[in-house]
Amino acid sequence: MKLLLIYFFVLGFICIRDLFKVKNFDDYVVAGRKQSSPFVFMSLMATVLGASATVGIAARAESIGFAAFWWLAVGAIGFWFQAAFLSKPVHDLDVRTLPEIAEKTVGKTGRKLVALIIAVSWIGIIAAQFAAVAGFIGLVLGHDAGTQSVLITAVIVIVYTLLGGQLSVVRTDALQFGILTLGFFAAAVYLFGGFSGAENASLQTAQEIANGSVALANGTVAHPAGLVTFGNFNLLNEKFGISDLAIMLFTIGGAYFLGPDVISRNLVAKDATSARKAVIAGSFAILAFSVIIVLLGMWAATYAPATAGSATNPLFRLASGVLPLPLAALLSVGLLSALLSSADTCLINSAAIFGSDILNTHRISVVRISVVVIGIIATYLALQGKDIIGLLTMAYSVYTPGIVAPLAVAIIAHKKFKVKKTLWYTGVIIGGLFGLIPAILASTAKIQSPAYLPLVGIAISLVFALTSLRKK
Repeated sequence: MKLLLIYFFVLGFICIRDLFKVKNFDDYVVAGRKQSSPFVFMSLMATVLGASATVGIAARAESIGFAAFWWLAVGAIGFWFQAAFLSKPVHDLDVRTLPEIAEKTVGKTGRKLVALIIAVSWIGIIAAQFAAVAGFIGLVLGHDAGTQSVLITAVIVIVYTLLGGQLSVVRTDALQFGILTLGFFAAAVYLFGGFSGAENASLQTAQEIANGSVALANGTVAHPAGLVTFGNFNLLNEKFGISDLAIMLFTIGGAYFLGPDVISRNLVAKDATSARKAVIAGSFAILAFSVIIVLLGMWAATYAPATAGSATNPLFRLASGVLPLPLAALLSVGLLSALLSSADTCLINSAAIFGSDILNTHRISVVRISVVVIGIIATYLALQGKDIIGLLTMAYSVYTPGIVAPLAVAIIAHKKFKVKKTLWYTGVIIGGLFGLIPAILASTAKIQSPAYLPLVGIAISLVFALTSLRKK
């Protein structure tokens, strides 16, 4: 608890300092567009290593094994394509938000369409992140995630985002990335470096005993928990096949290629070269993190399995019952950093989009009010439950199949071609429906549509975008 208080105090100090550095709209929304490559890299990493990329991947590793590696691996592929085709064109457009990119490359209607999709869906995403952080804080405080944990989370994120805006987000991202890196890698070194035996896990399975991997009653010496004890490191298996990988490559990889959160890191860079270097470095860094997180999840599944009826995340189990106290505290703060660093990025970008792209104003006061209002709405939704959050985040299911390909085409073709808007918008609508309809059916009627439908949407939106191009 003391460590958490110190951590929050440091975050508060950073934000109060940045409060006096914010002089104009650019400072508040894009951190002055003067961040160097190392800061852009750290902010990018802190943004993508959120709940889905940490606790989410660890949970998937527990169910599908090493194949969970692909969740971030396809993100690395998306980053490589972003560096090759988008980093320079996006930064050269000199914009402040992703919807503004749509206006400069397609038109004002495109800007409003993209802004509404992001603004609505990100309220649900922020609420889900608040709930995830609250669950972790509740674990630390020793009770289930409830009103107290959600309110603590919301106040922390809203206040430090409100004060310094994007400047505070970039600086706190650097701190949070450093802590989560240290926490995850220290845990990995302890568990896989010969410092820990499987006897350190809270439960011992019959298979472990058969393999002699734990200390037995007859005095047999335990072997250190190492990679050989896991058995299967196949990248594809019966639970995750080539078709699953293909779907993930385009749906998840597309979000890393042209997602609002990752593109927002490009916009804070001082130049296109800094943005591109950060993305390239990030692509290799997330591969390393993917391996580490998956192995931690597999270790927990093998040596510290969840008790009957419990759904505690593998990483939470490591932090609460396996690692020695100093490392457990470090991993805990690392997990908290991972969860907070995505929430603040989504909050400031959502507020900036609402103020700049929907209300058409560059007044800092409006964006600050938007931070508070969006934060309060997200807090309310986090307290209400996942059903409402799911309805809002369904809007985001439109994004990858409906917007990524057409917007990427428009960016790459900018200044060389003009866009026939009717065809472009038709592709966005049809492609988006292939993402939205399956999400609605699954959420409301519990009907599972073919998993490849979003891929069909991506293909259709891409074809329409390409046919919409006309030479100037």
